This record gives sequence, C-alpha cells and structure tokens, in this order.
Amino acid sequence: MKKFVKELKIVAGLVAESASFAFFSIKSDKLRTFLSLFGVTVGIFSIVAVFCAVDSLKDNIMEGVKSFGSDVVYIDRFPMTAEEDGNGEPVAWWDYLQRPEITEDNFEFVARNATLAESVVYVIMGNSNVSYKRNSYSNAYLLITTDGLENVMSIDISNGRNFTQREIRGGANVAILGHNVAKELFGDSYPVGKKVKIKGSSAIVIGVLDRQGESMASMVDTDNAIILPLQYGKTVLASSWGAGMMMATPAEGVDRQEFLDELRVLMRTCRGLAPSERDDFAINEMTFLLDMLDSVFRGISRAGWIIGAFSLIIGGFGIANIMFVSVQERMSQIGIQKALGAKRYVILTQFMVEASFLSLAGGLTGILLVLLVSIPVNAVSDVLTITLSIDNALAGMLISVVLGILSGLLPAWKAATLDPVKAICA
Repeated sequence: MKKFVKELKIVAGLVAESASFAFFSIKSDKLRTFLSLFGVTVGIFSIVAVFCAVDSLKDNIMEGVKSFGSDVVYIDRFPMTAEEDGNGEPVAWWDYLQRPEITEDNFEFVARNATLAESVVYVIMGNSNVSYKRNSYSNAYLLITTDGLENVMSIDISNGRNFTQREIRGGANVAILGHNVAKELFGDSYPVGKKVKIKGSSAIVIGVLDRQGESMASMVDTDNAIILPLQYGKTVLASSWGAGMMMATPAEGVDRQEFLDELRVLMRTCRGLAPSERDDFAINEMTFLLDMLDSVFRGISRAGWIIGAFSLIIGGFGIANIMFVSVQERMSQIGIQKALGAKRYVILTQFMVEASFLSLAGGLTGILLVLLVSIPVNAVSDVLTITLSIDNALAGMLISVVLGILSGLLPAWKAATLDPVKAICA
C-alpha cells in the first residue's frame, strides 16, 4: 500500500511538473505556440461542430417523426420512396398519376375490417385562405379528418376543445386553428367562439393548437393549419382539389409485418385487384426517412472527420515541433535527472503529459469556439438549434489528449533515451 501511495505521488508530481512546463512553453513563445496549436483548434472545432450539427439534425427530424407517431402507417396514392415494376425498373411518375385517389369508401372498408389496427383515420389535405373581419391568412393547410386524429398525430390544444363525434359525422361548421393562424387573425384576443371565413364558408372556432415549431420531418405544419371535420370539410373543398389518405396505427403487441400485410390485403380487396395486378396504392412508413438520412448523416460525419483530420495532422506536427524544441532546451536538465536515477518511463511520461496538455489547450479552444458559434446560430434559426452536449465536448477533449500523446511520443522517446553524460555536456 505504501509503495502504491509513493508511486501515486510520483505520478502526481510528474503531471504537475509537466503542466507547468507546458504552461511555460505556451507563455515563452506565444506566436510559435499559437501557430502550432491553431491546427488542433481548427480540427477539434470541425469535428465537434459536425457532431453537434448531426445530433441537432437527428433531434429535429425525430421531433417531426414523433409529431406523426413513429409507428403510423400511411396509405396514399404516391409512395414516399421509388417503387420498381416487375422488371426491376423504377415506376414512372405518370403511372402514379393514373392511380385512383384514396377515397372515403376505401377508408370505411379498411376501418370496418381491420382486426390488427388500433386506429384508422381518413384525412384530406388541401390549402385555403382564411379570414376574420379585415384580417386574413393566405395558404393555410387544410386538414380535413374523421375522428381519432389525435391517435395518429401529436395534437395539443392550448385553447378550446377537440371535435365531438356529432360534429365530425353531422357536418357541423366548426374549425380548429393552428397557432400561427390564430395569432395572425386574432392577435392577442380570445379566438374560441368566433367565426372565420374559409373559402367563403363560415366556421366557428372551437379550439387553437399549441405551438409546434418548425421541423424538417413534419408532413403538415400544424402551426399554419386549419383542421375541419370530414363532412363539413368536404363541402369547403367541393370546388377545389384535395388529396385523401389513410393513417393507421397497429394495436399493442401486434407484429408489424402482419399489420402491414393486413392493410395491403384489405386495400387490394376493396379495390378489386386481381392477384396478378400490381398495387395501385402505396403503404408508407415515416421510419423510411430515418433510414434514408442515416447515410446522409454518415456522409456529413465522414466529411467532418476528413476536414478535422487534416487540421489535426498539422496541429500534431506543430506540437511535435514544440516538444523537440523543449527537449533541446532542457537537455542538461534531462541529463541531471537521469544521472540522479530517474528511470526512462519518468522522462517519457513527463514529456508525453506535457504534449497532452498542449494539445488539450488547443482542443478546449476549439470546443469553446463551437459554443460561441452556437449562440448566434440558435438566435436566428428556429429549425436547427446547435447544442454542445457533454458527450461531444468530452469526445473533443479525448481526441485532443490522444493527439497530444501521439505527437509527443517521438520527442519523449528521444528525451528518455538520451545518454546522461552527453545530455549534461550539451
């Protein structure tokens, strides 16, 4: 135990002494140190900044996926990813245009016969201008729906209430407004109970959605949306185009592939498709977006590593240069240490710790730059916020220390293997 404590004290003394030498190297020749550590700073900044940007992109996209539910399946006319025909060739876009719309009859058949679904919802999407007295809002999203929309989308009502069954099925002229729409039309006044004009039709506002914020993966920007019950919404869209689709979620514990297969069979049945005929609809999943973007994220990370690696190599040579100069300047001191019995590992450790401290100084500067850059970026951007996480900061520090060890290895070995007599006389 005493031997261990003695060794620990020696190591602590070496670290403290090496840190002081590193500080002296920085202080003695500021220009040389700045030029040498600049590469480390740029390299760590590049790598950590890419780490933070990728994490922020993933978080943003995951928020968008969560707003629609990661387990939600979309039955639509168009696929979210390219399909192939029987010959393995991509399906032409005009073939998609020839597909029939997803209709309310399709929805009723699937909803009535689906045994593995927890919820099946039919929605029609369009756009419309909306007005209240002299205030108007252009190109708001129209989201016309059956009951159960809250089961397939993350919808939080900040003021008012949701639709009742009677309002949805009876064609009541009621509406729920997105946060931005309500703010533009009513300002700070209370909108619930007031009438708005949608395509010339009057609707009573019964609710306002809580602010969602912008997301890169949202299918519908609910902040700029107007939600209408199906029967009333169809009369509003009677003279214009709207695309219908189904949204379905599986019951708890149901195998996902069985759930998808059941939806496909039901759609083919209600469409009257023969076994030899191809699907004239698409069954989409939001998770495809994450799979597709994984390769993009990997590419971005790889680019950050490449840019950072070049800078780190330059910084590593700079640190090695500082350490070689330090060995040369402290030749006699090294000789005296060895003459007094200092072992090779003591000298080796001393210079490698010193190199690590120098590299860590550059790395911490790079991490600080990431933090400083994130402040104005977050101030002007609602879509992407860059947060320096503890994990990314620790990763940057670890890379700096490893770089310092590798850069200082050769100079440290040179110092550790010096002949004491020649070193003292140098």
